[in-house]
This record gives sequence, C-alpha cells and structure tokens, in this order.
Amino acid sequence: MTTRGRRWLAVGAVTVVSAATIAAAQQKLSSFDRGLSVTMLRHAKQDLKQNYYDPTFHGLDIEKVFADAEARLREATTSAEATAILADPLLKLDDSHTRFYPPERLAKTDYGWTAIMIGDDPYVGWVRKTSDAESKGLARGDRILHWNTLVPSRSSLWQINYVYRHVRPQQLQRLVVRKPDGSERVIDVESKVERRPAGDLEQLIRETEDAYRTPIDYEKAAGDILVVALSEFGDPKAIERFMRKARNYKGLVLDLRSNPGGLVDAIEMLVGYLFDHDVTIGTETMRKSETKEIAHGRKDGYTGRLVVLVDSESASASEVTARVVQLEKRGTIIGDRTAGAVMTSRFFSHTLGSEIGGVGSVAFYGTSITVGDLKMSDGVSLEKRGVTPDETFLPSGADLAARRDPALARAVTLLGGTLTPEQAGAFFK
Repeated sequence: MTTRGRRWLAVGAVTVVSAATIAAAQQKLSSFDRGLSVTMLRHAKQDLKQNYYDPTFHGLDIEKVFADAEARLREATTSAEATAILADPLLKLDDSHTRFYPPERLAKTDYGWTAIMIGDDPYVGWVRKTSDAESKGLARGDRILHWNTLVPSRSSLWQINYVYRHVRPQQLQRLVVRKPDGSERVIDVESKVERRPAGDLEQLIRETEDAYRTPIDYEKAAGDILVVALSEFGDPKAIERFMRKARNYKGLVLDLRSNPGGLVDAIEMLVGYLFDHDVTIGTETMRKSETKEIAHGRKDGYTGRLVVLVDSESASASEVTARVVQLEKRGTIIGDRTAGAVMTSRFFSHTLGSEIGGVGSVAFYGTSITVGDLKMSDGVSLEKRGVTPDETFLPSGADLAARRDPALARAVTLLGGTLTPEQAGAFFK
C-alpha cells in the first residue's frame, strides 16, 4: 500500500542533491541544521515504529539503533555525514522497501549509466547517449570488477544505488571493467548535475526512476505469437487491451524484464485473463490484518500457450505474476532469477520549515516503509528469494554489447516460432 494506491512495487533509488551541487554536502553542519536533522531522524523512527509490518523489527533493537544515530548526529560535522547517519537506521533492517529520503533539493545528478546483475555478476546494462560515460568508453556489456571501492552483488546492488544516487551522490566514479574481448580498463566517469524545479517529493522520486529506464510498453507479433514487453503494472485497462488482442494468437510471450511492479489491480486483471477460474495470488500480512488476494478468472480469457520472461530487475508485481504462472503450471518462466523484492510499501511525506541564507524555505523529506509481506499460495514469501526460472537463459557480456537476446529467442522458439538471438535483440526498437 502506498499513497498512490495499492501497489506491489520495488522502490527504486533516486538521485537528488543540493541546489549548490554535490560540493555543498561537504559544508560544515550548523547547529540549526543539526537540530533539523535530529527532528528528521525522530520522524523516521516514528514512521517505522507505527507502520512497519513486523512489530519485532526482525529482532533489531530499534530504540538503541536510533539512540546511537542521534548521538552520532550530535557529533556530525558535515551535511554529507548527517545525511548518511539519517539513512543508516532504516538500512539496518536490510529491507529494500524501507528507506529514508532526505529533503527534496533543487538539483539532480545524472550518472549516465546503470548496472544490472546477470546471474551473480554485475554488468553495465545501459549507457546514455552523449553522456560522459559513453565518451569515456563505458559500454553496455562491460563486466564491472570494481565500482569505486565496491564490488556489486545481488544482495548489495540496491544499497549501492541508494547510497550513491541519494545519500552520497558522486561527482566522479571510478570503474574497473572487463570488456567482452577480455581486456580490462579503468574509467573515470563524471556526473552531470542539473537544476530541477521544486515539487512533490514522491513524484520527483518516480521521475528520477523513470530517467534510468523506458516506461513504455511494446507489442509485436512474431507469426502467430504475440510478444508483449510490459514495463510496469500501470493502468489495468492497458492490461485488458493487450490481453484481448492476445486471444487472436496461439502463443503469448510476456516480457517482464526490468519491470519493477505496480498496481495490485493491474496484476489481478492480468492473472484473471490467464485463467478461466479464480486463482489465489497470495496472502498479504500486515500488522493487524491479513488479506487474501484473489484474481477472478474469465471465460473469455487467453487460453493459448504462455512464456514469461524475467531477469534480475523483475521485481514485486512482476515476480508475483511469474510465480503464479509457475505454481499453477500455466506456462514456462525463462530468464534469470528475479529481484526478490516483493513487499507492500507506503510513502510517508514530511515537511519542515527552515531558513537558508536568510531566505525562508520548507524542506520536503520522507520515508518508504514496508507495511505488508505477501506470501504466495504455497505459503512462501518471495522476499530475498525471488523466482527461479524453469529455464535459465542469461545473456553474456558479448550478447549485451552486440544487442543479442537469447532469452527472447528461446521463448519464441519454445512456442513454435523462429527467431534468432540477433533478430530478438532487434525485435523491439
């Protein structure tokens, strides 16, 4: 549950920095700003204690954690140090949906590239055209050996993104990468900092997430097979439209790769079209209640063969969809193990009056708190577990660089069509 409606959505990291650019984060912390930081910390604690789905906090001593953080805040000397301290208590829960978001600022940092896990290895998944990353030679398919002093893993990548893009934005990042030809390079990538207008904090977070992906759905036929790339679970009417279209095809490939999730109503619409009977998606457990999520089957639904594509960035509602298909033996799951980020979260926004340089202003900040855990119909939660595909198909670094797509090619072939990895890589724009 979020302020935007009932969502199963993997909360992404944002890149928001001060109006005076990243260097301002190193400014000496005034006693006034220290007091504001303590207030924000106490609000974060209140949000957590009142709303977190597990009242035991996984055995973590919340009182001690926040008391230690407040003591460190009183000794902090820079804004950057204070921001890191504010983020730390919620990070200790190791919950990808529970985070602190510092005050909304008037500038943002664009790194120009993103990392993705393929299997257990980190790769450069995307590089923005005309970015410094591209001009320095960083490219899709590069294997990341070191990211500054860190080596990303499946369990740490979300935290690295959160810290680097939000808590401690980087003006310069040093990457050690291995090219598909086996050569290794050290690449220093400069960030692009742009002013941005003030606005709703949650909306700014979503806009920043969308800047690192393409939230557009694609549909295209491969003979008598319809391939639908669904970028998120948004408007249920959009789901209904392409599922009605799918009834004209013998096979359906549902591509949920890089899909972060979305509205519960949308997943219920999709699952309902895949079955002619009611299907239990799972049971959502919150602090004081349990809700069984049921998708109502349709007699006019899709009855053809089905393949679902997933990867390490398939999260939340997309993972739930894949697991329902798997548990009900409705189709085949192909690709990589999913993100394991299946919780229900809610965003809590706060405002705080402040004065900077003699000019009155209001700081907007907030927290994302996990308010519910979803267990599938087999009683198992997908959180930190993910969905293991029926068939694992992982692109290599060379595949990424050449834009080959072996997983999509396998999906179409499994349904009786013909598509090479090269054709699959160029299938959509």
